[in-house]
Amino acid sequence: MTRRITVGRDQRGGPRSAAAVVSGPELSAVTESRRAPVLLRRIADVIFVFVTGAVDLVFWGGDRGLVGGATMPLWVVPALAVGLCGALLLRRRFPLSVWVVVWLCTGVNLVVPGYLPFAYLLVAAYAVASRVAGPVARLVLVASALPLGLFSYRFAQAEPPETQLRGFVAAAAAWALFLSIAWGLGRLAHAREQHARAERERLAAEAEKALAAQRLRLAHELHDSVTGAVAGMILHAGAARALATGADPRVRQALEVIEQAGAQAMTELHSMLGLLRSTESDGAAPARLADVERLLESARRTGLQVRTDVTGTARSLDPDADLAAYRIVQESLTNVTKHAGRDATVTLGIAWTERTLDLTVRSSGGRAAPAAAALSSGNGLRGLRERLDALGGELTSGPDDDGWCVHATLPAHPSIEVS
Repeated sequence: MTRRITVGRDQRGGPRSAAAVVSGPELSAVTESRRAPVLLRRIADVIFVFVTGAVDLVFWGGDRGLVGGATMPLWVVPALAVGLCGALLLRRRFPLSVWVVVWLCTGVNLVVPGYLPFAYLLVAAYAVASRVAGPVARLVLVASALPLGLFSYRFAQAEPPETQLRGFVAAAAAWALFLSIAWGLGRLAHAREQHARAERERLAAEAEKALAAQRLRLAHELHDSVTGAVAGMILHAGAARALATGADPRVRQALEVIEQAGAQAMTELHSMLGLLRSTESDGAAPARLADVERLLESARRTGLQVRTDVTGTARSLDPDADLAAYRIVQESLTNVTKHAGRDATVTLGIAWTERTLDLTVRSSGGRAAPAAAALSSGNGLRGLRERLDALGGELTSGPDDDGWCVHATLPAHPSIEVS
């Protein structure tokens, strides 16, 4: 039975993060769960703006009288109300611009004494206070008081002459209270948002610090354990090769392969330790597909018959994809060495297309080493799957006639965004 491992790709052929790879109903459920709160907030915002416009229209009462005694058409104020409602729907994105539009529209009271668009002004003042810096918010507070002073004057005009001053003061105090409440609630919301942002930044900094400490601890453990073991392997292989002067040439060749493989592993291990100790997240990849010839030469020295078949035009890859391609070939050759052994035939196919890179490692023949089963943990293919999962690639592996075949497809565009 063929064992098949498939890693998904999005509809555009682009990569996806491992956390984002979910299928069918799960993906739909996640999308709907994120979309529902946004939709509800938008509906609530539209209702709130509609209520704001309704309050102003009710307060207007249909008075169409103009300064000087003329009468305006009935549709003018409702049309202005619709325009202001549309402007308020943009207040979260453009708070200051919307406030300026509303503030200018309050000037209609200069020619229509019976229309006081105060609700729009209060909502716009709240939006500015909750989203801009303190100095600008204070200027908006002072400027918003000017049309409210005009509205207080209109109220006082409706009073008898002997109570007009008292009416003006009472109306101005009421408008000042309403404006202060709206502006104060906006500043409170702004302060909470700033506090929440600072808290998020603090938590992110602590997480980054903990991650750096963990990476450093891992680097120390790898250096103290793995580096020492590999160094010992290299030294013992070199010493054994020096002592095996009259032995079978194949013994010296095998020891030389062990020594060179250990030196290569030590080089890559030092590169990985440097990445773990570095605070930069975009360090250069320790190996690239261009270095694959070194792997092929090492495989030939172990007794494998290796040939390559390259089609298409090679080009630069994203560093993560470049490293993944190198590891795919490396792991495949290692598996052939373990499970097929000497005299196995390996064909490496490298096919470049417009948007992808296809790698095929096909083996046949050979004879398995006695300890091959003990050397297999299954982590190699699992690691390749996780690499391609993050890149949006695809991996298949399984028996192929009298051998084994590994096929991988990687994105071949120069830069890859992982969502």
